[in-house]
Formats: sequence, C-alpha cells, structure tokens
Amino acid sequence: MDTLEDEPYEIFKLKVNTKRALAMGVDLKVLNDTLYLAYEGMVIEAQNREDYPWQVPLFLRLENHKPSDESKEELENLLASLFVPNAQGALIPIIELVNIEPSIQEGAIFSKNLQTMQTITAQTDLVSQVYPLIEARRAIMERLENEFEITTQGLFNLNLIHKETKEPIKLVWDGEMKVTLDTFADLGSAFITALVIIFFLMVIYYKSFALSAIIIIGSFLSIIGVILGHWVMDLAVSGTFFVTATSMIGFIALMGINSRNSLLIIDFAKSLMQEGMSKKDAIAHAAATRAKPIFLTVITVVLASAMLTLDPVFGGLGVSLIFGSLASMVASLVFVPVLLDIGKIMDN
Repeated sequence: MDTLEDEPYEIFKLKVNTKRALAMGVDLKVLNDTLYLAYEGMVIEAQNREDYPWQVPLFLRLENHKPSDESKEELENLLASLFVPNAQGALIPIIELVNIEPSIQEGAIFSKNLQTMQTITAQTDLVSQVYPLIEARRAIMERLENEFEITTQGLFNLNLIHKETKEPIKLVWDGEMKVTLDTFADLGSAFITALVIIFFLMVIYYKSFALSAIIIIGSFLSIIGVILGHWVMDLAVSGTFFVTATSMIGFIALMGINSRNSLLIIDFAKSLMQEGMSKKDAIAHAAATRAKPIFLTVITVVLASAMLTLDPVFGGLGVSLIFGSLASMVASLVFVPVLLDIGKIMDN
C-alpha cells in the first residue's frame, strides 16, 4: 500500500546579504524577524486575560507556505512585495537584501533499535495475513536469491547479505503480523503449561503415570476434532475460515472438558472394581452409565457455542468448542475405555 521513506528533495534557502544590508542601513534583526514573520511565524505579543492564569501568546505568520513549497519566481515576487525600513526611514524591498539559493534537503532517517529502517505497509484482502505472507516470503526469496545470500530467522523473518557489497539487510515482519505471532506463541505456551499441570494433577490424584497419560492422550484426540472442524467450516462457508487466536483458547478450554469426561469413567470403573466387578465389565458399565451425562455436557457446549461460529472474532472459539467437544466425547467413550481395557493399569 505504501512505503514510508523520505527521498532527497529540492528546496530554496534565503541567505541574507549582510554586507549589502548594512551598507543600506537596514537592521539585521528587523530583516530576520520580517523573514520569520513571512514564512515561519513568531510570537509578537502576549495577551493577559482575567479568566486565564497564564499569558496567551499571539502568533503571527504572513504566508501560509514555506519557501520550499514555492517556485523561485513565486518566491521572488513575494520577497519583492515585502519591505523593511532602513535607518533613514526608507523602505527597502527584501528581494534586494537576500539571495535565493537552491539546495537539496536530505530525507529523514527512520531507525529502530539503532538500525536504519524502511517501512513497507500492506493490507490483505479479506484473508488472514499469515497465508499471503508465506507466499510473499517465498516470492522474495526466489526474486533475490541471485543477488543476496538469504538465511531464514524465526518463522518469517529473513537475513540478507549482498553477494558483492556484503551489506547486511534484515527483513522483519512487524505490526499486526508480530502481534499475531506473539499471541499464538503465548497461547501455545499456555496450552503446553495447562497440559503439564493437568498431567501432574492426575498423577497426584491417581498415583499413576499410565492413567494420567491415557487422560492426556484423550485430550490430544479432541484437538484432531478441532482441526477437522475448521476444515469442515472452511468448506461450508463462502469465505475462508482460519485458525485464529480464539481457536487456541478453545484448545485450552477443551483440556478441562476432556479430562473431566475421562475422570467420570475412570473413577466410576474403579469404584465398581472395588465392589467386586471384573475389570472389563466395570469399564463397560462405567462407559455406558456415564455416557448420558457426558452426552448432555457436550450438547450443552455445542448449543451454547453455536452462536459464536458466525462471529468474525470468536468464530474460531465456537468451532473449537463444538467439534472439540464432539471429538472429546468419542475419545472418552471409545478410546479411553479401550486403553484402560488393553492395559494392566487398573488390574491392582
């Protein structure tokens, strides 16, 4: 869309001819003040007001444009219309006391982290910025591979070294893209942290790493449902449906839902085994008995999250909760009982 970079441009500078001004009896301060009034402006007086505790400065400027905004002819005409008095009271045209000198004004140097920076702004067309960014990154690497030595840094950033001049250049994707990556990184860390905490809580509760691992495996199976859910929604809606930061929030929420479903079956099966029921019958009876509350929980989550699916921000959260809960139900009622039955975890 735009490139934020200043290029050198031509300007006109007004240089006072000091010798000529003094020879004509013109006060240099009056001449300089007049030039400032004409272009830059200056405070000429202050107003005192009873309802205001400080003096109000009165700023005056005779011309709305700076010398660099005008052509040389326009500048000469304006200076010819301005006069300053000399010591004898005669009015001297300013054009006779200054020289107009063309000059080159260097552009501003933008920097970040003590490095010279050029900013390029872009906006994607109704899609997540990640996908066109991947395509742009690939195109940049193909376009510059003959001129630069290119190495990747992180997920998207590039380090380029010119093969002839050895000048290093860093291509850094910032702005909304950086916010997105930071958000996904933080939510990913939160997901892993929640996973570890739940695992060790289960170890403390059951005093068994194997049982805790079964619960965590069931939670991972629910994530497959989330991914399939986003794929189905992408096919169902007219636009493109993306995995968003709110989808990651759904990942974390599903950890608790799936763990609860597995706990219902495992605890009930253990209590039945303590009453003398065989392991296989206890697991089957527990799964059949707890299927109804698990199903009702999933239906509640699905109905409550249905309205979120159409929201542009929280649509990912709604899809994660709906399809993740359905996958969690299947994992709890099928995979968890099977893993409990084929293992020797609950034999003692």
